[in-house]
Amino acid sequence: MNPPKVFLSYSHEEQEHDSWVLDLASSLRKNGVDAALDQWDLHPGHDTTLFMESQIRDSAFVILVCTPTYAEKSNIPRGGVGYEKNIISAEMLQAKDLKPKFIPVLRKGEFQTALPIYLGSKYCIDFRVTREQVEALDELLRAIYEAPPPSKPPLGSNPFVSPQPAPISAPVPAPSALISDVIRVDGHVESWEKRALGRFEFLRETRIDKAKGDPFDRGYWQASFALQGEFRDVTLKQLLEVLQKSETGRTGWDIGWVPTLKEIAPYPFQDGIEVWLAEEGGIAAGHSDFWRAERIGTFSLFRGYQEDDEEYSKQFQQIQLDYSLVLWRVAEFLLYLENFAKNLATGLASANLRIRWTGLENRRLGYHKAFRPLLGDHVCRQLSVEAQLHLADTTTIRKTLIRDVQRITHPLFEAFGFFSVTEEQVKQLIKGLFDADKEAG
Repeated sequence: MNPPKVFLSYSHEEQEHDSWVLDLASSLRKNGVDAALDQWDLHPGHDTTLFMESQIRDSAFVILVCTPTYAEKSNIPRGGVGYEKNIISAEMLQAKDLKPKFIPVLRKGEFQTALPIYLGSKYCIDFRVTREQVEALDELLRAIYEAPPPSKPPLGSNPFVSPQPAPISAPVPAPSALISDVIRVDGHVESWEKRALGRFEFLRETRIDKAKGDPFDRGYWQASFALQGEFRDVTLKQLLEVLQKSETGRTGWDIGWVPTLKEIAPYPFQDGIEVWLAEEGGIAAGHSDFWRAERIGTFSLFRGYQEDDEEYSKQFQQIQLDYSLVLWRVAEFLLYLENFAKNLATGLASANLRIRWTGLENRRLGYHKAFRPLLGDHVCRQLSVEAQLHLADTTTIRKTLIRDVQRITHPLFEAFGFFSVTEEQVKQLIKGLFDADKEAG
């Protein structure tokens, strides 16, 4: 069996970046992958255009090393990267199967700024320095060799087929007995979060008229969960009913709100359902939701910050992130998760969730009900913060809600000059949304 042939597409930037790409290609070759790279295979006198065309055409996989510079050169075609983009786009359009030939890897930057537009909702492997590089390389090698992750259990035998020939007189099961209306899923929230992000960025790039204003331009938060357990094998129409039943009704702008107005009503897309409220742009940031849910128990919400809405920013000029609103949103998201699992699961369900806040750099933390004295100089110095949590039993969410909200928001608040809130403060601040004394049980 011939080794898989791979070509690495990247932008020439600083020497450190070129060296990193060289090291990645070397690591691939050490693991049996026939990796090709211009630093090795493009020699003086070679036609660079023909080199790129042949490498992309003849390789089983093309690894796209994504950075903000790579995305810029692809989106506004220039030089070699721009030409490669044209070839890659054409091949993607002509592809007749679902096997991914083009594998994006995120070297630096953020997913929304480092991935070229033409990649749409392609899943991207995170190779940034914040992730263990051995783990990232393993994920890439598994994609190339089509090897499942170690957590994926082996495929068992058909429980309805006997290993020995059945006697002729044995009764034949009725067709309905062979059909299961239950599916077993093991939610992988990281890959789901990235898939949802890719879809969001594609819609953001293609559906928003920038002249009207991008409501997500200053930042947004993404909240995602992936359920684990046994769930009803629902149709998309039935999934829509699950989503409608899962609304909490606790605020005027519900998590997972299912609008009925034709222009913004939910629509099916591939194996899921989406709602896009940003329309063509020019909508208030705090009311520009995009959410997507799939039948396998996954959900992801994207929403701009209410603090960026014109009315709010005029009234509270010193507050760019209101920590009480953050607590409300996270609590409401957990309560929505509880409803979603209850309406879809056939038994005990657990969940993995991740929340990511972007556009945080230079934002000031505050509380709109406490103008004086001001909170102090709690300013964030980083662009984004992520938090994750595993819920072993979604039916106990209300019992642990206060503690879980405090745990999820702790890394976000700490990025604002070591700010923190206690569980008792969380309890009091979200009492209008969730009264722990009455509802925790």
